[in-house]
Amino acid sequence: MTFGEHLEELRQCLFRALWGLAVGVVIGLIFGNWVVMLIQQPLEKALTEHYIRLSQRQVAQQIKALRAAGVETPFTEDAASQFVVSKQVLAEEYLISPRELMVQFASALQAMRKRWEDDQNALLTLRKHLQSGESLPQDAKLLTRLSHGFEVLASRWPAMLGDSEAAPSGKSTTLLSLKEIATLKRKFLSGESITEEARKKLIDALGLVSGQIEKGIAALSREHGELAGLAGAALLEPGRVDDSEFMHVFLWRPAKEDPRVRARSLSAHEAFAIYMKASFLFGAIISSPWVFYQIWSFVAAGLYRHERRFVYIFLPFSLGLFLAGAALAFLYVFEPVLTFLFQFNDWLGIQLEPRISEWLSFVLILPLGFGIGFQLPLVMLFLERIGIFTLQDYWSQWRIAVVVIFIIAAILTPPDPSSQLLMAIPLCLLYFGGMALCKFFPRNITAAPRGRSQAGVA
Repeated sequence: MTFGEHLEELRQCLFRALWGLAVGVVIGLIFGNWVVMLIQQPLEKALTEHYIRLSQRQVAQQIKALRAAGVETPFTEDAASQFVVSKQVLAEEYLISPRELMVQFASALQAMRKRWEDDQNALLTLRKHLQSGESLPQDAKLLTRLSHGFEVLASRWPAMLGDSEAAPSGKSTTLLSLKEIATLKRKFLSGESITEEARKKLIDALGLVSGQIEKGIAALSREHGELAGLAGAALLEPGRVDDSEFMHVFLWRPAKEDPRVRARSLSAHEAFAIYMKASFLFGAIISSPWVFYQIWSFVAAGLYRHERRFVYIFLPFSLGLFLAGAALAFLYVFEPVLTFLFQFNDWLGIQLEPRISEWLSFVLILPLGFGIGFQLPLVMLFLERIGIFTLQDYWSQWRIAVVVIFIIAAILTPPDPSSQLLMAIPLCLLYFGGMALCKFFPRNITAAPRGRSQAGVA
């Protein structure tokens, strides 16, 4: 082939590779949201465990302090700590003023009683109008009140249907359904006629609900009378707030619902940029076999048969080591690394607010560093085969190699000792595995066949 023909072949291979990459990116855009959620899982898990440990320690300290101050608590600090861990919840202590509660309860009961009285009046107005048999009134205010009566009936009727004792004997099986009430409301407000049977059922339903509301108003009146006296006493000292009267209450909520366990976006465009980066990354990964195949189809044409055999053997080996290193980082290294970093933040008293963009960079750097570091056995084999080092050199200098491995691990990982150790220890094992590879791997794999001086065909 001429030089121009080689360039044309290279252009076609690159064009097909770019088309494959473009298709991969389009697929990545479809699954970009899933990819972003996937890469957030280690962070959310580590944040959840961090805040559970923090809440476990804080609730134990708070209960211990309350008991030391003479405040009775319904549970011990050990029981509360175990509950936080077993149920995966966070505990927050709040101070509540009983005087404030008494005043607000009295006001709330009074407002509730007034609303129920308005509801009952609307029901009685609608019932009276149905009993009179009069036509639809033209007064807008009365029409609004009648419509409100239907709304009250519909809102309270499900509870009435579930109360078999509320209906008079023999009528429980003839009660209206919610759908029938909605139909009767539409017909009534539009001026359509209602059958006599439906009118009687509607009147009976209004009477039942009105009776229930009347019982509720009576109960509210009794409770309001007692609370009104307490609220009056609480209002006798408006110019003073004393912490000795506060109630110490713990509120519990699931840790996974805490907003602090999710990564944050500090700008409007940051989430979109993360989505595009994740989509492109996913697309590049799924299209990489096709891209590598196109590049290899161009390179293989200029290689000898034994050279292509060399690539066929070591390329899958290299890819497997890279994937093993990346999987080790994603599945087992992220959690202890994040735990160490979060504990260090806690030790310094710094509030955690991880950004999604910084986390994505961390997710990319750590697995990439582990994948590159796991190529160590192949690098050792290559250097041994070309004569730079011998197997005896590897054995005699293993102490120096361990020091170099720790230095390389410090360069390829974030600046924390836990990730450095989690990379250096497997690399040390891989170093000895590389020595075994140099010893037992056959040497004739790299030797060119005799009598061959030109590129072969696979």
